Amino acid sequence: MPQHYVAYTLVDISNTNMFNSRTSDTKSYNQQQNLNTLVQVLGLRSQPINMSVTMFKGQDLVNFKFGKQFSGLHNVWKFDFLSEHTDVYSKNNNPTYLLEEDNDGVAFIKNLDETVTFKNPVFKTKDKNLINLYFLKVWYPYKYIIGSTFRHISKAPINKLAIKLTKK
Repeated sequence: MPQHYVAYTLVDISNTNMFNSRTSDTKSYNQQQNLNTLVQVLGLRSQPINMSVTMFKGQDLVNFKFGKQFSGLHNVWKFDFLSEHTDVYSKNNNPTYLLEEDNDGVAFIKNLDETVTFKNPVFKTKDKNLINLYFLKVWYPYKYIIGSTFRHISKAPINKLAIKLTKK
């Protein structure tokens, strides 16, 4: 059964579908390159599927798990993806351990639509003060797995999901 993961980042990973490096629209190209970089790192262990990126403007970072260095209202990117392999990113009872290990220190292109300032343009997943990318594994209720209809409603693009289950 595919497993659902979510990444939140302060880095512009907008999906612009701009793949031509000779374009005059270097911003769109660089945004796509940041997303491509993230997808390539995820693909070291499992090919991500059903990917989607959403950008939320002016989010209060108190509602997120970013590093202590970051506060206030900022743009946040949410990256949803599935993995067809069970617990491929898990180690030491942490379901996102290998996502954090693999992505920490990977370079990205800055000065796009980010609203935070990065001294070093690298993904930080482990330093509690500098976290600019983190991952969550989305756990579906057991009832969903055995056949109920599942529907989730998110009132805000934060980590608090409202889940509603109904019988078929």
